[in-house]
Amino acid sequence: MCVAACTSFFSSVAGILPEAMCGVQANSLLLFSPVRLIFLIAWVYLCLYSIQRFEYGPLVPQRYKTAANAFGLVIGPFILFVLTVADVAVKLQDGEIEFRDILRYVFDSSFGGKGIRREVRGEDYIELLDSSGKSFHEVYGGQNAESSLDNEILDLTKSIVLKAIRENASDILIDPKSDGVYSVRYRVDGFLRTVNQIKADKCTAVVNSFKALSSMDIAEKRRPQDGSFMSKVSEGSVYFRVASSGVLGGEKLSIRVLNQVTGLLKLSEIGLSQESYNVIADIIQQPSGMVLVCGPTGSGKSTSLYAMLNMIDFFTHNVVTIEDPIEYVLENASQIEVNVKADITFANALRSILRQDPDVICVGEIRDSETAGMAVQASQTGHLVLATLHSSSNIAALVRLIDLDIKPLLLASALSVIISQRLVRRLCAKCKSPAELTDEQIATLQRKGFDPDGIMQANGCKHCSGTGYRGRTAIVDILHLDDEIKTMLANDRLVPGELKMKGDRKSRSNLRREGLKKASAGLTTLDEVKRVTSNLG
Repeated sequence: MCVAACTSFFSSVAGILPEAMCGVQANSLLLFSPVRLIFLIAWVYLCLYSIQRFEYGPLVPQRYKTAANAFGLVIGPFILFVLTVADVAVKLQDGEIEFRDILRYVFDSSFGGKGIRREVRGEDYIELLDSSGKSFHEVYGGQNAESSLDNEILDLTKSIVLKAIRENASDILIDPKSDGVYSVRYRVDGFLRTVNQIKADKCTAVVNSFKALSSMDIAEKRRPQDGSFMSKVSEGSVYFRVASSGVLGGEKLSIRVLNQVTGLLKLSEIGLSQESYNVIADIIQQPSGMVLVCGPTGSGKSTSLYAMLNMIDFFTHNVVTIEDPIEYVLENASQIEVNVKADITFANALRSILRQDPDVICVGEIRDSETAGMAVQASQTGHLVLATLHSSSNIAALVRLIDLDIKPLLLASALSVIISQRLVRRLCAKCKSPAELTDEQIATLQRKGFDPDGIMQANGCKHCSGTGYRGRTAIVDILHLDDEIKTMLANDRLVPGELKMKGDRKSRSNLRREGLKKASAGLTTLDEVKRVTSNLG
């Protein structure tokens, strides 16, 4: 009987154990199922994300951040859900977003801003940042900085910057006047226009806002200072260079707009003829040589250099630039900014670049004999050199290089192309109309081989702010140093005085003719061509 009982007991245990083991195995499989694993990863991510929001955002005061982080580790997803629902409800009630944009807004605010919620970006969106990318209230005073500022001043500062970006201004000038006001002017298409008059007390606060963003000393009003800041708009980031100086009546502020949003122009977009484009494109593809762009200040030399660099494959070429300042950030290129205080000059930087195995060297400006000599040497030792030079014409550029102690024989072996360039304003496509020409103008155009019927005139409309022009295009004169010119240089048969006189006369003819070509094509006006080329004689 005992034996039977024991047998029955062990039999029952033997039957239960497999079932128990199966249950444990099933529970373990359920514990580590893909659904639970994904849920666990998402929970941990949301907890860490909530901590980031609390730590770097203005939502929680500094003294409560430790406690907020502890709660975030436990119930972070619930907190984020409540905050998101409340934020969306407020935005819907205020009309800042529509119902159909809820999902996009939640996604942008959650994953678009390094843990700090961003606004839905529209045409009027702008955020001012310092050069390191930190917002104004983060750098200057923590969470209470924005409340300590006058909101009117901050909004006025933002509106000045935003309007300049929208009007494609290259510079913002803030000048004190004698009657207790400041004028705000934009340089658009090379011309200054007054856009606002602000009372001195209010504009002084605006100037201080710009200086604070640019890491300048606000208390210093007389000594010149330099700085930089950036802004984020709906299209991307825009960078600014700021220079201040004390003048009669107050402090003057000059802000250069380095608009990355517009992007770099292609070589085919700067206004070259097909023949000129082919010449430059062929030179740029060569392993060595020197391309020199000359012209006065504001003639688009830097833009042309960037357009040439844009044709080079940065992945297969080691491209190094020396600029003062760096106007556009080139991905996969090494860019050096001139800093005289740190003894980083064009000559010193160029000397160090030659030891960095470069393929293409871009020199922002040749200013002295040392820089000119090293640039010529680099082009002779297997490097492609792109550079600019302040000169009135192509042949005058040769004279300038000779004056900088560059031997003509070296120029003959180093130089490939010299480009003389000017900028003319482009007619507004929405308001231009056929021009009324005099009989003398018609006869002159026909004698030079141009069609008078294609000449247009500027009128002005809302689209172009009443100027009749919108944008600019280049007129260029390209001198390709062929064998004849190189032989003359090598044999030193060019007299600088005669060379300059003949060269300037030739350049006047070519630049003016290029301008008339664009005028006859309806791109610009005769008055604009005359204005740009009148100083050439």
